[in-house]
Amino acid sequence: MRFRPFIFLSLALLLFTVSAWADLAFFLTPAAQSGVGNNEVFFTGTLTNTSLTDKLFLNNIQFGFINAATNYLSADTNAFFANVPGILLPGETYGDVVFGISVAPATPPGQYFCLVTIQGGADILAATSLSNQTAQVSLPPAALSITVSGTNLVLSWPSPPGSFVLQQNYDLTTTNWTEATNMPIAGEGQNQVIVNPVIGNQFYRLKYP
Repeated sequence: MRFRPFIFLSLALLLFTVSAWADLAFFLTPAAQSGVGNNEVFFTGTLTNTSLTDKLFLNNIQFGFINAATNYLSADTNAFFANVPGILLPGETYGDVVFGISVAPATPPGQYFCLVTIQGGADILAATSLSNQTAQVSLPPAALSITVSGTNLVLSWPSPPGSFVLQQNYDLTTTNWTEATNMPIAGEGQNQVIVNPVIGNQFYRLKYP
């Protein structure tokens, strides 16, 4: 009976040591990125082994997309395995690209969120959730720009965000906006429409359905 407190204390110390193996400080810098005109957004951050174990294995990364993000965003786990070292020594910090998120061209304007979880532990097969952070992809409404190319006008706007319709009007005192018949050409994160200048006024705008 006299040895039970000592045994209990030893078990408590053992449990504390085991739990220390899973200590990982994970920060995104920054946690919010613009996705305008980008098919893929890369997030940088820091991963620090704050545990006492000799080797902290970083074996996996999990993504939990929230609400509408599940329809338009997807994870690029190759960015994690290509950049993040598989092992961190005590006190060691990795700071660079942690992961990438692919953004569909048709993604509407909005703010999209996902929960990012780093998994690993004290051995190469460990899959304990070590730490997590919330990442945000921001897609504000697109801006329309007009440039001159020879005798033509080039109207362009970024993609994503998507689902915008180009409209035209000859008189701003009316509401007679009609959809432009020129089909946009998509490429390099931009939608472009080439139009021939007309005599008189011609106004353009982007309309989101």
